[in-house]
Amino acid sequence: MHATRPLAATFILVASLGTLAACGPGGVGAPAASSPTADSSAKVAPPTQAGAPVANGQATSRATGAAAPGSPAPAGAQAQPVGAAPAVQGSALPPIPPINRMVIKNGSLNIMVDDPEASLSQVDQLVKAEQGVIASQTVRSQNGKTFVNVTIQVPPDNFEETLARLRDLRARGTHVVNDTVNSQDVTEQYTDLDAQYRNLAATRDAYQKLLDKAVAVSDIVTLTREVASIQTQMDQIKGRQNLLSRQSAISTITLSLAPVGASPSGPQPLPRPLQAAQDAWAALQAGLQGLAVVLIWMGILLPIPALALGLAWLIYRRVTRPAHPTIL
Repeated sequence: MHATRPLAATFILVASLGTLAACGPGGVGAPAASSPTADSSAKVAPPTQAGAPVANGQATSRATGAAAPGSPAPAGAQAQPVGAAPAVQGSALPPIPPINRMVIKNGSLNIMVDDPEASLSQVDQLVKAEQGVIASQTVRSQNGKTFVNVTIQVPPDNFEETLARLRDLRARGTHVVNDTVNSQDVTEQYTDLDAQYRNLAATRDAYQKLLDKAVAVSDIVTLTREVASIQTQMDQIKGRQNLLSRQSAISTITLSLAPVGASPSGPQPLPRPLQAAQDAWAALQAGLQGLAVVLIWMGILLPIPALALGLAWLIYRRVTRPAHPTIL
């Protein structure tokens, strides 16, 4: 009896230690034993940082807030279809390609200079520096003063700079008499012509295919006429496009140089009474000379048809005169 008490106490102590070991760090109240299935479902992978590999194929929560497989989705989150590509945040549309504008620029400039003829050399150097050319040049004298008109063609990119440098050629203390700039945007017109050309080309090709397969003479004649008519329209459109391209590729400036103190060019004043009388007398003389020439020609040419008519009349009378009876 006394010998069994130490054994019983030892058994109780071992059983108590086994119970505490089975409870683990969960403390009192934790289940003493669990099945293998429950243990595998209760295991949680250690937390990982965003972008780190996940061990044993288990998904973990990312820093972006994505839920792990099997866990409930957050409130308010929308379900993404299976296999759908992830949405790209902040994606921008491709930029619109720039449109090459076609603008026809023309300008007119009237200035006063000390010596218009001497200023022509300055204008020539200026135009060459701006990669332009002088298309035409006119020098005229009026009332003992010299006036110069120059037509300049420059690239459109140098149009404004050329005008500014030409304004600086005016005489000191004078102002610009006339400064006019006209711009016409023909981009839309050129685009419409290009669309018409492409449509006509498609129609022509369709007719050409039918013409290649045509057998009847009437069909060949009709289709050939249609192809020729469409080709004529295409040539006309292409010519208008080429004209717009040339006009937009060159800017024209009309420059007028007048001496200081000269009145700006404009409508000519009415002639004085004496000048008007002289002009009227000159016109009358010219008219009388013309009338005299006409009369002279009539005096030379009229006798010929008159003689011809007289001779014809005599012959007619002689032929148609009745015969007189003969007296025995």
